[in-house]
Amino acid sequence: MTQGVGLVMQGGGALGAYEVGALTRIYQAGYEPEIITGTSIGALNAAVIAAPKLGDPIETLHALWEHLSHTPGFIWHSSQKLLSASLGNPHFFKLHPPSFMSETKPSIYDITPALETMEKFIDFEHLNSEYAPRLVITATNVATGQIERFSNRDHYLTSRHIMASGSLPPGFPPIELDGHFYWDGGLYDNTPIRSLLRILDDHQIAHMPIFLIELFCPEGIIPSTVEEAIYRMTELVFEDKFWHMLDGDKCAQHYSKMLWDLDNLVPENSPIRQCEHYQSLMTMRALSHIITVQAEHNALSGVVDFDPKSINDRIKTGYLAADEALRKYSGRIDAIMTAKSKGHMTESVHSKHKPYPEEKRCQ
Repeated sequence: MTQGVGLVMQGGGALGAYEVGALTRIYQAGYEPEIITGTSIGALNAAVIAAPKLGDPIETLHALWEHLSHTPGFIWHSSQKLLSASLGNPHFFKLHPPSFMSETKPSIYDITPALETMEKFIDFEHLNSEYAPRLVITATNVATGQIERFSNRDHYLTSRHIMASGSLPPGFPPIELDGHFYWDGGLYDNTPIRSLLRILDDHQIAHMPIFLIELFCPEGIIPSTVEEAIYRMTELVFEDKFWHMLDGDKCAQHYSKMLWDLDNLVPENSPIRQCEHYQSLMTMRALSHIITVQAEHNALSGVVDFDPKSINDRIKTGYLAADEALRKYSGRIDAIMTAKSKGHMTESVHSKHKPYPEEKRCQ
């Protein structure tokens, strides 16, 4: 019997193979998504598992990444790898013809191959049906600079919606949807946790584990080459910054407990429960349900490196990282799924923390 979970999927180009490994292990453990939020390559992976054209989500996901794997040709030195990979991927992006420099084009690459690849691996009819998991993908509105969310419950999602979520400039062009233009959702928020929390119902807030798969490690090396500097800069730009707002995971756990306690104190018939701001705040109780599959710096270099060996290495690393997270947080996961009430939820998940009156601040 499977257990419904939430998934939060980061963007990161070829690093998305790490999500493949992590998802493989999560599915093996008997978890399947009810709600998924993703951005950029995370949106593509999310759409594939929500509506796999080959039938089985993990089988289709592996087939997608085998399709995306690309050997760029002979490389006599590792320093050539980034340059060679930047020449394109026949199933994802290709350079515009040489004449493009004299034309008015807002990007380096033609993304037609990516749109064609999506049609091969995503069943869009099923994706937009009531039988698919709820999917929310995010993109950045180029004109307003704001994040926008596209859900298969409120929109008819197409390959262009997914491409809009992953269209990182200047490599990829802005994607037009209903008269508006969009770039990569990771430019605004590469970890769409809030996009998932805001749509949870009361039952999911109380009982549903949420897996966050990170692609960028916050800790890294001091670069000694230009290539290393590019990698490290990319990590810093796109790493998970959500927890910084709450001063780290430990403080987020305390914050969640405070909200559970607060909700227990508010009478069931209080008018404040009908306030949309109160309801929005209460979705943050589910912060205590987030299980993070952490990234490893050494395994994640090269967002445009689709070399088959690199892809396979990331899949293996993601699998092992998810396995470790499942073992490390098994107690928390069990507490979430077996919670019988709000009070039981608060006690079981947060029993290791001291009561709030004794806590002055988070360290």
